[in-house]
Amino acid sequence: EEGTQYITMEYVPGEDLKSTIIRVGQLSVGKAVSVAKQVCEGLTEAHRLGVVHRDLKPQNIMIDKEGNVRIMDFGIARSLRMRGVTGTGVMIGTPEYMSPEQAEAGEIDQRSDIYSLGVILFEMVTGRVPFEGETPLSVAMKHKSEKPPDPREFNAQIPEDLSRVILRCMEKNKEKRYQGAEEFLSELNNIESGLPTTERIIPKRKPITSREITVKVNVKKLFFPAFVVIALIVIVAVVWQLFL
Repeated sequence: EEGTQYITMEYVPGEDLKSTIIRVGQLSVGKAVSVAKQVCEGLTEAHRLGVVHRDLKPQNIMIDKEGNVRIMDFGIARSLRMRGVTGTGVMIGTPEYMSPEQAEAGEIDQRSDIYSLGVILFEMVTGRVPFEGETPLSVAMKHKSEKPPDPREFNAQIPEDLSRVILRCMEKNKEKRYQGAEEFLSELNNIESGLPTTERIIPKRKPITSREITVKVNVKKLFFPAFVVIALIVIVAVVWQLFL
């Protein structure tokens, strides 16, 4: 309006994942898998559009009252197609969820987000992060040099397949991780299908019509799945940061 540029963002009534973990401790396997699947859906869309988040953490994952997940705060996201996504000599991210390549200010791509989501999934099913330290730097260096513990050491109820998936996400060598969110999502779907029906968590998503997809983004409340929110809102913010 009158030449003023602005971005309107969705209001999400709910709680961030970190607050949920602090409040309840370990999440059930079904709940953790449901959240991780939805984050994978969002990352799939972001990565398809050439954007890596770079600061994925529970504080940036909102869960609404229906169990739907939104990925928040793409403030330090970067386009995979732009220069500057590779190492700049500056450590970017949150130490507890930082990939080894981020810890050494190295080249970052979509596999860094996969690592961070593996850490988040570890925390959801154990109630704690895999690496702790007295300083942020000491935590970051553990991601770079120390082998992550098996999550089953902290929660024996975790299925072996889920533990394997988490540890693969957290491989130091990114070539050994899942190479994309879709591959990770496929594994989570397999794990979920092996859970008892009573343990599976299905979010109550509102069906999306073509009319809703084209609605103006200044509607007070939108209830889109994570991948649609990213396509309509987050990428606008990233492009703004890159090109304006």
